[in-house]
Amino acid sequence: MVFTKPQLFFTTPPAPCPYKEGEEERKLVTEFSNHEAIQQYDLLIKAGFRRSHNYLYRPIYNNPDYCLSVRVRVDNYRMTKSQRRIWNKNQPLEAKAYKAVATEEQFGLFRSYVQQRHSDGDMSDMSWDDYKDMIETSPIDSEIIEFRAVDNSLVSACLVDWVYDGVSAVYSFFDIRQSDKGLGSYMILWLLDEARRRKLHYLYLGYWIKESQKMAYKSKFTPLEAFQGGAWTELSLSSDL
Repeated sequence: MVFTKPQLFFTTPPAPCPYKEGEEERKLVTEFSNHEAIQQYDLLIKAGFRRSHNYLYRPIYNNPDYCLSVRVRVDNYRMTKSQRRIWNKNQPLEAKAYKAVATEEQFGLFRSYVQQRHSDGDMSDMSWDDYKDMIETSPIDSEIIEFRAVDNSLVSACLVDWVYDGVSAVYSFFDIRQSDKGLGSYMILWLLDEARRRKLHYLYLGYWIKESQKMAYKSKFTPLEAFQGGAWTELSLSSDL
């Protein structure tokens, strides 16, 4: 793959890790080039990077294995019994993919979700403009998947990026009042099913920290691969958890 101009990277100053007190994080960051965006994304997501707005980034920690980029191998994935129950329970939901455009209905659900699940995080005070920027600022054709109940109420949504070999789950949120339905897991199951239907190989789930309870759900989807030492390797979760 040949690019017409150099790819420039920079590192951010150290900042507190949002997942562990006393840990510091930096980020390796680069900006998309609009006319080569999908090619850049395809190359860098395979190197453990993740998209936010018009940027790609990868966390840097003193321990390189502390925060790992992970993906699920779609071809080899099989639902567990509990995941099958979640899948069956949510079949009445209707999923539709739209061009990534923010709506006030989405924002209301998003605000409720982050205030109850992540009240101590950076997103808890996001305004409508911040949310709109997160959803709509993308150099590629991103989509937002809406999941609606039979009464047409919005119960969950997921912002996704489709790349050459798979799909990246950028951000998802759901109705906390319906937590018993496993909506977060269902969105992952839906994306795995859709990726398989499109004959794609991977679902990129972002970053995984072994010690973070908020990220523990990712380890339930196997086979799970992590980007370590410059290559993707399957995590042996029986010993890694």
